[in-house]
Amino acid sequence: MDNELREVLESIKGEIRQLGDKVEKIDKRLEVVEFKVDRNTEKVDDLSLDLKVVERNIRRDIRKLSDENETIIEALRQHEILPR
Repeated sequence: MDNELREVLESIKGEIRQLGDKVEKIDKRLEVVEFKVDRNTEKVDDLSLDLKVVERNIRRDIRKLSDENETIIEALRQHEILPR
């Protein structure tokens, strides 16, 4: 019985080593995934900032065009090219 117990314990030890190896592989893969997630999060943040800047610039350009359009319309009205 003592021999059988040793064999069972050795078998269990072997299985535990295999599980440890698998956990190490999973851990390494998880580190890669976490790195990629962090990198992608930074990219999304950068894109979000870029989008906000573009939106601000577009709004500013629209206001400028609107002001210029009003100026042209007023000038045309003063010269009686456009009716009031």
